[in-house]
Amino acid sequence: MDKVPEYKFVENEYTEMDTCPIEILDGEYKGIVYRYGKISLKELDSGDVEVKMDIDILKSPENFDKNTENFTLIVGEIFVNIVEKNATMKDPVDLEDDVHQD
Repeated sequence: MDKVPEYKFVENEYTEMDTCPIEILDGEYKGIVYRYGKISLKELDSGDVEVKMDIDILKSPENFDKNTENFTLIVGEIFVNIVEKNATMKDPVDLEDDVHQD
């Protein structure tokens, strides 16, 4: 993939969610808001890692199909980008705790 699209966390609009929703800000999926559900990792015999993730779509155009290969790649790349950024931060973002106002 050439470029991870710009995105932002939209915690103010979805405060009762378990994980922080993300809005895609540019590219083919601009304006779509989604959140990650269950994410599982499985190491394969080849040494590669298989990633499965549940995606909940919160806002999208009518008739949007989240199961396309391209959308799956985009949300996967965004997830990797978030993980990589947090691995180098002194105070990483917690996708669960940051949206709760308990």
